[in-house]
Amino acid sequence: MRLYLVRHGRTPSNVARLLDTAVPGADLDPVGSGQARTLVERLDGHAIDALYASDLVRTQQTVAPLAEHRGLGVTVLGGLREIQAGEDEMSPLWERYVGSLRSWGQGDRSAKIPGGEDADEFFARYDDAIAQIAAAGHDAALLVSHGAALRMWIAARVGGIDLAEVVGRRLGNTTVVTVEGSPEDGWEYVDWNEIDEPDEWPSAPTPTPELIELSGAEASAGAPGWRLVAGRLHLVTDWPTFPDAAGFVAAVAEVAETVGHHPDVDVRYARVHLSVRTHGVGAVTPLDVDLANRVSMLVHERGGRPVPEAITGVEVAIDTLDAAALVPFWEAVLGYDRADDDLLVDPQRLGPSLWFQELDEARPVRNRIHLDVHVAHDLAEARVAAALAAGGRLVSEEYAPSWWVLADPDGNEACVCTWQERDAGE
Repeated sequence: MRLYLVRHGRTPSNVARLLDTAVPGADLDPVGSGQARTLVERLDGHAIDALYASDLVRTQQTVAPLAEHRGLGVTVLGGLREIQAGEDEMSPLWERYVGSLRSWGQGDRSAKIPGGEDADEFFARYDDAIAQIAAAGHDAALLVSHGAALRMWIAARVGGIDLAEVVGRRLGNTTVVTVEGSPEDGWEYVDWNEIDEPDEWPSAPTPTPELIELSGAEASAGAPGWRLVAGRLHLVTDWPTFPDAAGFVAAVAEVAETVGHHPDVDVRYARVHLSVRTHGVGAVTPLDVDLANRVSMLVHERGGRPVPEAITGVEVAIDTLDAAALVPFWEAVLGYDRADDDLLVDPQRLGPSLWFQELDEARPVRNRIHLDVHVAHDLAEARVAAALAAGGRLVSEEYAPSWWVLADPDGNEACVCTWQERDAGE
């Protein structure tokens, strides 16, 4: 039989270089959805009798357009899932994961990350899934699986292709590798069809995670449940009692020490506010996303209730023709620290920051001070609507969804701001 082996489309975890191997896994991002649609055209003219996918949602989303076009159902086989990362799930650090796979190739089939799987466990369930597909009697079938799993299975089970080519050749999202044969007679290589997309396979040099600044979309999608507000990932949770909240903070501290990356924490009775940002970079990085996902697991395990509507970041903006003349006064009168030439911050990180917006020309009629109110992107329109319903006036929505300019009945202005359509650090 002919077997088409397809890697799933791109996900936010691919972009953030996170070890996303557990069920259900990340959804496809917009690029990945587009890649899934192109499979329909790329496979036009190829006879396919049946479609299969792993139990991670991204593989099923990848094959869905093809299934609709061909009028075929999709059989989900758990054995086709990715090689499990165990303790390193959702980590941006790939060293142990890649190291264990490399050990398999060198003969140590027992190598694995704690909580993951060794070579015998992986090949037993993957071979069984392939055997089920072959036993169904198809002339040609297509399966959508995962990068590491496909590469390891091809290297071990497919002839007619050099091991060096399997290991070194690009296996980007929605690459299609074609083989022919059977479990009994073996499998032979036929074709390796790629598309021109960035390779996410970690055998390529992996940049130091601390140095990777994530875009707003990457940071937001990489940490479900958290909200990107004013250049930081935030999570507010409510707990039944103060001891419950304190116990959660203690558990967060233990996780943070384990990974060597620490959040800012604010506790007010039974409400806990956490925020993360890599200070050395001045932006959200995969280290923050990794910590955020570990903390989200603690929230789920310990029974906390996320409160995204409680996340608000406030900045005071002063419009001026000469920021250098104003900054020293406000620095002195507030007792704030100068974070940049035009930015003052509360050293306790409790009060709003103060920044100075350079004007091109004097503005004698309009107020010269306004508030920037940073909110979760998915709650911004509701916040704007509430302000308008409370007597506010929409001054401008030219830059929405980055920000809306509103005014109270006296003309005092506030901007409702999100990360959308701007860089993560802004």
